[in-house]
Amino acid sequence: MKALSLSVSLFLVCLTGCKVGPNYHPPEDCVPDEWSAPAAAVDICISDDPPPVFWWEIFDDPLLNKYILAAAGNNNDVRKAEANIFQARAARKVSAAPLFPKVSADFDAFHIFLSKNGPIDALMAANTAAAGAASPAVISKLNIFNAFFDATWELDIFGKTRRSVEAAQAQLESTIEQKNDVLVSVFGEIARNYIELRSSQEQKTLLESNIDLLKKNVQIIQKRYSTGYSNLLELEQIDIQLNQAVSALPATDITIYRSIFAISVLTGELPETLLEELLPPQPLPALPECISAGLKSDLLRRRPDIREAERNLAQAVANIGVAVASFFPSVSLVGLLGLESLKLHNLFTPKSKTWIYGADVNMPIFQGGKLVGNLNIAQAQAAALAFAYQQTVLNALRDAETALISYEEDVKTSNELQKIVETNQKLTSLNRLRYTKGLVGQLDYLNSELILNNSSLSLLQSETAALLDLISLYKALGGGWEPF
Repeated sequence: MKALSLSVSLFLVCLTGCKVGPNYHPPEDCVPDEWSAPAAAVDICISDDPPPVFWWEIFDDPLLNKYILAAAGNNNDVRKAEANIFQARAARKVSAAPLFPKVSADFDAFHIFLSKNGPIDALMAANTAAAGAASPAVISKLNIFNAFFDATWELDIFGKTRRSVEAAQAQLESTIEQKNDVLVSVFGEIARNYIELRSSQEQKTLLESNIDLLKKNVQIIQKRYSTGYSNLLELEQIDIQLNQAVSALPATDITIYRSIFAISVLTGELPETLLEELLPPQPLPALPECISAGLKSDLLRRRPDIREAERNLAQAVANIGVAVASFFPSVSLVGLLGLESLKLHNLFTPKSKTWIYGADVNMPIFQGGKLVGNLNIAQAQAAALAFAYQQTVLNALRDAETALISYEEDVKTSNELQKIVETNQKLTSLNRLRYTKGLVGQLDYLNSELILNNSSLSLLQSETAALLDLISLYKALGGGWEPF
């Protein structure tokens, strides 16, 4: 009964035991709500509504939506991150295992041969000599059979195991955020490559149109040169323009194929898988009329890399508790119940019963500085991760602010270039009409077409830059991973 009372008392101490070491508190949110980027122009709509979860749907392109959803399930980096989550979840189970008793079974059988010069033989000989009796026959061979069930339970009085579980749980949550960060990156890369693909296809169309126009110009100037109405300088200049336009085509084709290969691999397919589907040109998605950037302070909640850094800090603080608990005694309850016999047929009889129970207290007294060193390591790691968290927040704010102002400025540029394109369209239409009436020559009309194409190329590049800035902005805002 006394032993039972001792066990119950120790059990209650375990349940009410404290957790030594610092308790974790998340870093304070000191990020303002308002963006520091300059106020947008009147014709640029940026609201503080929460960013859309499926932000890629603002481009209204079914193929882009299809590829992003495919990547969420098939991308190999995402699958690798999911495997890491399973590993971290299993590691947490391992960390929590010491909270429960360990029970094991041991069955063994031995055939023992005792040495004639061993301690048992010598002890029996000494005892019989002291008693003046004749030396008995010593058994030199014997069999022994055992069947034991033993249990041990280390009581978590000072919270070492619970702190380890805290650290493992934080590591698990950090691994989940790593997967979310991979999703954000993969979605952004697919969208970026898709925009570059469609932009390059439109650029190729405009370049081919320019080449056709320049070839016609070359023919006209060659005829004028042969009749003396043009000089060699004009002919060489138009040849240079034609060669420059032709030389730009290979780079455009490279971008087209590189983008298709990248999208295919990001969706978990072979590089050539999507060639047939993506090679037919489609127009570049239009810029949205209005975008939602949300509040600046929401970055701390949305961005997976910030959430991951915060969980890493929580794990480091929990590890300080583990290091502090190592300075305190460890208390374990031990017990053994089993059967022991020299003969196998007697092993499972009541007389073969044997048992042991008790407690073990292990107190570190001198460890040569090991415990202090481990504590200092844990504290230094926590300090480093605290600074890493702060830097992650600053980097996130920088990325979002840069993408926001870049988008605003590129949209302004696109609006101005759009006006230039509209003006050139009017001039080209007017020159076409004048050409049909014989008021201007064909060369003047073709040059107005070239000017229109070049202004369209500038507008295309500006709109592409704005779309890429918008992708960077939503990537910097950290959304898109929530449904996955």
